[in-house]
Amino acid sequence: MQRIPFVLFGATGDLARKMLLPALLSMSRSAGRYRLEIVGVASTKLDDEEFRDYVRTSLTKIGRFTDAEIEEFTGRLSYISGDYSEAGLFAELSKRVSFEERPIFYLAIPPTLFETVVGQLGKAGYSDHGRVMVEKPFGRNREEAIELSRVLAGTFRPDQVYRIDHFLGKEAVQNLLVFRFANSILEPLWNRNYISRIELTMSEAFGVEGRGSFYDSVGVIRDVVQNHLLQLLCLLLMEPPNSLEAVDIAQERLKVLKAMETISPERSVLAQYGGYLDEEGVAAGSSTPTYVAARVDVNSWRWAGVPVFIRAGKGMERTFTQAVVEFRSPPTIIFDSADAAHQPPPNQIIFHFKPDGLIEFMMQAKVPGPMLRSRQVTLEVASAKDPSRGEDAYAQLIDDVIRDDHSRFATEESVETGWRVVSALLDQAASATYPVGSKGPGSADRLVTEFGGWC
Repeated sequence: MQRIPFVLFGATGDLARKMLLPALLSMSRSAGRYRLEIVGVASTKLDDEEFRDYVRTSLTKIGRFTDAEIEEFTGRLSYISGDYSEAGLFAELSKRVSFEERPIFYLAIPPTLFETVVGQLGKAGYSDHGRVMVEKPFGRNREEAIELSRVLAGTFRPDQVYRIDHFLGKEAVQNLLVFRFANSILEPLWNRNYISRIELTMSEAFGVEGRGSFYDSVGVIRDVVQNHLLQLLCLLLMEPPNSLEAVDIAQERLKVLKAMETISPERSVLAQYGGYLDEEGVAAGSSTPTYVAARVDVNSWRWAGVPVFIRAGKGMERTFTQAVVEFRSPPTIIFDSADAAHQPPPNQIIFHFKPDGLIEFMMQAKVPGPMLRSRQVTLEVASAKDPSRGEDAYAQLIDDVIRDDHSRFATEESVETGWRVVSALLDQAASATYPVGSKGPGSADRLVTEFGGWC
């Protein structure tokens, strides 16, 4: 069995505790092909056994793992504490981790520390054989993303760098590619001639949850739009790739981003949920938006003229992520639907990325009785039948890195192009408020008035 060192920088942080350590344990259940030897690195002063106790307590609280699984997993952990800027920390790391084993370095640390850690890894001799996983955000704007790429390129080749967007590892998101490109009946319809509009929504029924200081520095655009939502739009709108090779998939995703116009503030609504200013860590009088609704125009041959709407917000009515693809209405209604109350709505395909991975067709069927009147029926097309847990997505992506598969990772050019798409919204203040537990600000309805409202 192959031994692969996995070095987790930021090993005592929230991301490691909530997502990465559970993901690494779940991978150990079925890996078979390899054995991950995990080295935690952080500034918190702990020895190996204290770190194992910390991890053991964290995993026990989750409640999904047996005591035996936790004990086996923690037995493979070691820990190094120190200052990331000190060469001594990396000298100790080089004693435990050989560059010849092609180690994986996960940077679950603030972006301000990337240059320091990456530079030290290069000095320690990991430039030629190491693989580095970089956690979002990839800078705060296009200029910072370019600088981050420069820093990474100073030590690692492009094929050694993996930019994480954990949404791309979710089962329901992967199912979208299969659904689109394994079913030939959809291809003739998947264009401007038959589709009238597309809506992509990411709604969260919770606030900043103790991350007020961090969230106040990024806001909704940097937190989920530039990465999660734009990547999902790429999968919805991309052309069929020539193969499932990483370069072919990345090329088609990039074409979609390049075809997107920069989102206009005039076609957007930014808002903040009531009570946000009372959250711990939020600056007094902050105008950071926690909600956005916007129209995205994609000037490609396939999608020109089709309005694409995105919405994202915290403190909403419920938690879900879904895409609605709405088809054009029939040119004429020939059934007994003369009055407005019985006008059949357009057909839709709904991709429920969260919480259940369901895919639905909204169709029309006859109402029982003597009249030829239709009613909407739902056809369940597919379900991922897999929990949409975040750590499962991370496990998938870590396994991808082990296999040197770049297909589910963002490229340097796609990240920079994504920042261009949202650039006009980055410094925009929230212009409205909305109640916690609502569907968002009423002012967002103006974006879809001519289309009869939101789907």
